[in-house]
Amino acid sequence: MRGFWLFVHVMGFTAWLGGGLAVMLSGITAKYFPPEQRLAVYRVMSVVSRNLIGPGAVLVVVSGFVLSVPYFKSATAPSWLLAMQGLGLLGAIVAIGIVTPTAARLGRLELDPRGELPEGFSGLRKRQAIFATVAGVFALLALLSGTIFR
Repeated sequence: MRGFWLFVHVMGFTAWLGGGLAVMLSGITAKYFPPEQRLAVYRVMSVVSRNLIGPGAVLVVVSGFVLSVPYFKSATAPSWLLAMQGLGLLGAIVAIGIVTPTAARLGRLELDPRGELPEGFSGLRKRQAIFATVAGVFALLALLSGTIFR
């Protein structure tokens, strides 16, 4: 059963970080597109966030806690495990609670009557960039804790 949960953990992490990198590169590239095409890219980014990043973060947290049960049955848990869990949980909370809903809002935006980006676009895009970066940094630190610092 441990193999199954390890598989789920790796798949979740791959979806979370892979989706995050895809969204990041798409957002950087879309800066130079005309408004209509830029919003189309953000609609695709919304789908990636809702179907890869959010569910990937959930899979990582659930499988991570299941995989940690044997460590917590002993007297002490290793510091690398506690760091991985804490950082991963913080990143997942940000990814699920802020990044995914913001991406969904960005994906629903339409051009204003003049054919320009809507008024709320800039604020949502900035919020998305900041919090997606924070979630990604926490996820990478969790990965470092579980691999290099193990």
